[in-house]
Amino acid sequence: MKKLILFIKNNRKRILVLCIITLIALFIVYKYKVSTIAADGWSNKVSAYENSEKIDLSIKETFLDKENYTTSNRYEKLFKYFAYGNIKYQSPEGAFIYYPGEISIRGRTINGIEGFARFFPLAASWLSSNHSESIVLNNESFNIISTLKRGLMNGTNPKHSEYWGDVKDKNQRIVEAADIALALWISKDKIWNTFTTTEKDRLVKWLNQSVNKKIVDNNWNLFPITIVKALEALGYSDETNISYINILYKKYKNKHYLGEGWFDDPPKGIDYYNAWSIHYSLFWLDQIDPTFDRDFIRKSHFEFVKFYKYLFSENGFPIMGRSVCYRLAAPAPIVTSALIAPEEISAGFALRTLDLTWSHFIKNDALQEGKLTQGYYKDDLRLLDGYSGAGSCLWSLRSLIVAFYVDKYIPLFKTQEEILPIETSDFKIENKTIGWAIIGDKSNQKISLQIEKNINNKCYKLKDYSCNNKLREFLLKNPSRPNNNDALYKNYIYTTENELFITKQ
Repeated sequence: MKKLILFIKNNRKRILVLCIITLIALFIVYKYKVSTIAADGWSNKVSAYENSEKIDLSIKETFLDKENYTTSNRYEKLFKYFAYGNIKYQSPEGAFIYYPGEISIRGRTINGIEGFARFFPLAASWLSSNHSESIVLNNESFNIISTLKRGLMNGTNPKHSEYWGDVKDKNQRIVEAADIALALWISKDKIWNTFTTTEKDRLVKWLNQSVNKKIVDNNWNLFPITIVKALEALGYSDETNISYINILYKKYKNKHYLGEGWFDDPPKGIDYYNAWSIHYSLFWLDQIDPTFDRDFIRKSHFEFVKFYKYLFSENGFPIMGRSVCYRLAAPAPIVTSALIAPEEISAGFALRTLDLTWSHFIKNDALQEGKLTQGYYKDDLRLLDGYSGAGSCLWSLRSLIVAFYVDKYIPLFKTQEEILPIETSDFKIENKTIGWAIIGDKSNQKISLQIEKNINNKCYKLKDYSCNNKLREFLLKNPSRPNNNDALYKNYIYTTENELFITKQ
């Protein structure tokens, strides 16, 4: 007892500090209902690969140099930039890609699966367009197919140390499984057909875990549908699964389709998920199975881009809504329309939209360390959702994925660019179904998005990633980012100047 009293006397300051920190931690847990379980891999930091700054500068200079490089060559180098990053950050057995950057609330394991799954469709689209499977990146030679196959086999093997894990209800693996199934279909001739029957069965068994699970009632409805249709097209048809997705799709469309090509996407409502998730998924369903509701998919695609195409300029587009780090996927439905809605979007218009968007963000340093940054231009934790990790941002690749795929059918990268509406005249286009108006000013290339239901709202500013957020992260070892739902959804006007999103902290 005397020793304890003596210890307390000699360490009063340390004990006091420890008590204060403990009380703060308990207060935070109580007030914010934060889990006290540390995020998987919180302390495992990833460093950028060697010479990353030099390579970042090289792709920036090359891609923006339209005088000395052809369009095809610029996009080839852009693909190789992402391929190099994907290879350099892969785990020892290739099933995970651990990018440097902030992890999500789901932890590093899930983020590592995202790193693999979200790059895979880009590689598949590249390969399916008759590009070489062997590439030289920064004086190093790699075989894309063998690299991907190793990751697929190890990730779907329950006995392997890099097994991706079993799929539970509302599990992020369902999202990633959809990308993997899609990529297997895209690269059928190059990858899928090279597997043995036993290997195919293993892949199918893991993918099928994502079917008939509880899912979030929004764009997630399309993930199990994509998986089942892709597997069916690859020769693995299951009548029970087909019946399940037919019912699921009908319910989804009846409940969430608003009209004029737009869907409601709970819990947030109307945002760019219509572009980079919903119409992206519907496009692939149309390609995988031309008999799968083709009339609706193509008609809604046409109606969607008829309004949506006015959002783009040389200064990007007026950002709003969640998942800001997916911003480079925004041109995806414009590109796919060149294939399935050519009466509204020509190849030249699609290329112009794609190229101006990628050029704008690359010019403003959105590519760093072999990946997409976790913000609008550079990394910005004010804009990074809790569910987003470093690998999550690769959904931005979706516009490139469809571009390489479309280029296989029409000469997208060799077509002559056509000017966009903002380069022709001023305009104001309204969509009564969703209550949006798009205003273009030719003189300064400024595009404004007005959201009618917000007309009487005050102007909401972004909340900073504060000391409070940092303290919570330090104590709980879990991402704690500001809730900027108001600034992202409730303002009346969003513009291509995007003052809210590029203000330095």
